[in-house]
Amino acid sequence: MRRSFLFLILLFLSLQAMAQKAYEAVYYKGQTEFLSIRFTLGDGYLPACEIKTTELKTLKKSTFLPEVGAPDEHKQIKFYHFSAASKSFSDYFIIDGMEEVYDQAPAKLYGKYYFNGKV
Repeated sequence: MRRSFLFLILLFLSLQAMAQKAYEAVYYKGQTEFLSIRFTLGDGYLPACEIKTTELKTLKKSTFLPEVGAPDEHKQIKFYHFSAASKSFSDYFIIDGMEEVYDQAPAKLYGKYYFNGKV
């Protein structure tokens, strides 16, 4: 019994060591008048993308996750304000120029931040 348990643990650990990410994480930084923005691009796996913001005045942090895991016909993805407590927020981002996989990650990405219906 002990041997089989030990074998299963070793097998699990070895599989974890051999696992590879199927995407590359590329990081971008930006800033508005009120927010510091960090965008993580999951190049090759868009559901891994996320936006993290920090309000410059209060230092409150927020996370925005993609609405869907693929860009629309305009190469855009909408990122909704995530809440672990299922709160509803009116702010969101739309990032332009998104592709499933890039030959080379773009040096810059552009987007818009919407708050209370205003850009």
